[in-house]
Amino acid sequence: MPDQIHIKDLLLRTIIGINDEERRNRQDALINITLFADLRPAGISDQIGDAVNYRTITKEIIAMVEASSFFTVEKLAAEIAAICLADARVEAAQVRVEKPGALRFARSVGVEIYRTRADLERQRNRAFIAMGSNIDAEDNLREATRLLAEQCALVAISPVYETVPVGKLDQPNFLNAAALVETQFSAVDLKHEVLSGIECQLGRVRVADKNAPRTIDLDIVLFNSEILDIDARHIPDPDILQYAHVAVPLADLAPQYRHPETGQTLREIAEHTFMGGMMRRDDVQLR
Repeated sequence: MPDQIHIKDLLLRTIIGINDEERRNRQDALINITLFADLRPAGISDQIGDAVNYRTITKEIIAMVEASSFFTVEKLAAEIAAICLADARVEAAQVRVEKPGALRFARSVGVEIYRTRADLERQRNRAFIAMGSNIDAEDNLREATRLLAEQCALVAISPVYETVPVGKLDQPNFLNAAALVETQFSAVDLKHEVLSGIECQLGRVRVADKNAPRTIDLDIVLFNSEILDIDARHIPDPDILQYAHVAVPLADLAPQYRHPETGQTLREIAEHTFMGGMMRRDDVQLR
């Protein structure tokens, strides 16, 4: 039987769930972890350098959980397992996450997962996609969402917002939203093989004026917590810090997600961007 390290009854508070109350208010998450590793080197040498640093692992888990805002307990458990497996000495991790009091008449409800290093290597990337249209906007946003879900795992889609055009004012208002997807595509392949393909399929014609009307605009604005440059675009997209039509839908998806460059949460960024007449359109549903 493999050697084990147990981290028991770690009680933290986080945003977890799908309904409005769960998205607004932090809830308890009770976490139990078993790390599977070869403990013989430390048992022989009595040197901390040969041991699994469970203190550091626990600190990283606490920081991640308290800053997270996942929709499912399954995703939270998977992210905890990924932190455990980031230590090269850990061969596998068993993670149990419970939400006390979440189910009527039950003391708690939760999930338990088991992940190995091979599972970590197959882990998908998480990308936030900004979406916009002002030509047949409702139809094109819905179709873009459908096509995106065919090639990626569509985790969540934000509410739709109507916004006035930027730069070129003599054109229809835009409808904007954001999507959170998980994919095995790299950022470059996601842009060129998926997003550009959808834009082409929906009749996007690029002209010299970047503010011209368009059937659909799909841009990677965040990719994991990475800082990248793809062609002429920088990720995280600078527009996150400038425009409400980018920042607000992102904050709807993951308010506690921290901008990789500024350290601000998406909620903090959204609260400090100028709305400029932007209006939420609950009558437009994308899924």
